[in-house]
Amino acid sequence: MVSRAKTRDEIIDLVFKDPEVKHGLKIFAPAELGKLNLSEESGKFFIKCPVSDRKKVAKPEEIIRQLAINKLTDDLHYPTKHLAVEVPIKMGSTYASKNADVVVYKEDAKQTPYIIVEVKKPLRKDGLEQLHSYMNATGVYYGAWINGNDAVYLLRAEPNLFETLKRLPAVNEDLDDVKTPIRKSELEPIHDLKEMVLELENTVLANAGVSAFDAILPLIFAKLRDEIDKGEDDTMEFRITTASPQDQYQRLEGLFRKAKAKWPDIFGEGDRIELTPEALVAVASAFQTKKFFDTDLDVIDAAFEYMINPEQKGDKGQFFTPRQVVKMCVKMLNPKPDELALDPACGPCGFMIHSLNWVTEHYLKSRYGGDWKVRKVQYANSNLFAIDFDPRLARVAKAMMLIAGDGRTNVYRVNSLDPREWKNRTDGLVGAIYDGKFDVVMTNPPFAGSIAQPEILGSFDLAYKGDSTRHKRVNRLTRDVLFIERCLRFIKPGGRMAIVSPQGNLNNTNADYIREFMANKARVLAMVGLHVNTFKPFTGTKTSVILLQKWRNEDEITIDYPVFMAASEKPGKDSSGDYVFKKAPDGSYLIDENGKQQVDHDLDDIGEAFIQFARDQGLDFWRG
Repeated sequence: MVSRAKTRDEIIDLVFKDPEVKHGLKIFAPAELGKLNLSEESGKFFIKCPVSDRKKVAKPEEIIRQLAINKLTDDLHYPTKHLAVEVPIKMGSTYASKNADVVVYKEDAKQTPYIIVEVKKPLRKDGLEQLHSYMNATGVYYGAWINGNDAVYLLRAEPNLFETLKRLPAVNEDLDDVKTPIRKSELEPIHDLKEMVLELENTVLANAGVSAFDAILPLIFAKLRDEIDKGEDDTMEFRITTASPQDQYQRLEGLFRKAKAKWPDIFGEGDRIELTPEALVAVASAFQTKKFFDTDLDVIDAAFEYMINPEQKGDKGQFFTPRQVVKMCVKMLNPKPDELALDPACGPCGFMIHSLNWVTEHYLKSRYGGDWKVRKVQYANSNLFAIDFDPRLARVAKAMMLIAGDGRTNVYRVNSLDPREWKNRTDGLVGAIYDGKFDVVMTNPPFAGSIAQPEILGSFDLAYKGDSTRHKRVNRLTRDVLFIERCLRFIKPGGRMAIVSPQGNLNNTNADYIREFMANKARVLAMVGLHVNTFKPFTGTKTSVILLQKWRNEDEITIDYPVFMAASEKPGKDSSGDYVFKKAPDGSYLIDENGKQQVDHDLDDIGEAFIQFARDQGLDFWRG
């Protein structure tokens, strides 16, 4: 019996069956896949290359190369006879260890290279540095890096300095044609900002004399200012043109000045873009086609986590809270549209951003229909508040809240624990944030270091081990302990809180007074032990999430009630701190509705179990 010949789609599916590359042709349309000349011979798959006129084994990288060739010939109209594959690249007196995948020449004789294309199989991130070296060695001005999911188009502005272009030039086009105006409707979501930052660090920022954070943050706000100002059909001002780098610097610096004027609480008058004109053009070119509003906030958050020095965070005991922990806390506490929420040690504002998402998805969309976006902004501006003492983290928090829903006006830079910093304020802090105001408080405070200043310790009951009449004040106390009391003060009677705390506060015998203090002030709703890998690679400290609901009055205080207890066994990270993703039975990664790989953790299940517990117990914030 003769077996049926496989279709083109079947062959592609089999070639890309490897879990590492299965979802790897996002930038190519079905019509482009339909042009591939695929065949099967003796159980092996081949693809015909129109440049070499030979059949090649149809591996993922080869298929992507042929798709790239078709784009060059069909979309950009370069003659096939001007293309070459597997081209040796001379580097000084020798040759590069690997050949260039595709080279486009200016003439039939193939003497003058014009475009170099480097292809990789899906999910491969390497190769850009290799492409840079090829372009520098040959003097080529245009290059492309393509892995099936992403494509980067480059202009070699000068040796070792590259601009990112919207696309490659077609036949008979020049740079003016490529650098056409960008309309707001043409902006694309950012898929991996961290990877973009890494690449900029390796190229433009390596010798810029300024950190990635200080270089990029002003540009993000300049970009946000431009996006706010423009309608869908308007031309973006944040883009790269053929003007001189000095002229472009003046234009982009002008955008940043507009951003400073709009958000004077984020930048000072003396703040400026600290890049040379040439470096600024290269960095701005990477962002010009991207949009920050309506982009997945986890993508922005991951980049900020990378840009803020991990060693500095470690010294201060500051660690970005994994989003699966944040989402669990928000789910368990169920913030509502009419409630006020606060994070007094906010970092990049994850708890408030996910509170905004929770309220939007579970209340605003169903309640207000088509008007939900307006209500989302109103809720962010009126109901969400945040504090951080680190000036850089406060800026990040304001940026994140601005991108999420324009709630940045309620982010304040102040030490939550130091009453001296709350005096003589002119920024509205004292009127906006005060004890007994909030329905919900969620935080992951810094653990490292102790407070020894009498002016701070003297204002906390826990410094007297909960009872100033019986105990002498201690000489020092760790920040995490003081934050427990500070959070309880912030919430109103009946309000609830979630705080990440070292496990020792729940287990150690010398911490009895902390547990007694909590029991006297609030009902213990839940204790969730987090896995030791949760905060790796920054720390292996064993932590727990404590959920409390403040007693409304003394008559309500009791010790006779059940407490929800759980221990996470799947934190979503391995022992190195790398994220672990869910896989299907065939080994492929599971993808969510947004096309993202799903972190493999059990905190969602713990959250769901708590909701059932809360309903069974008749807890008011989950009643009904």
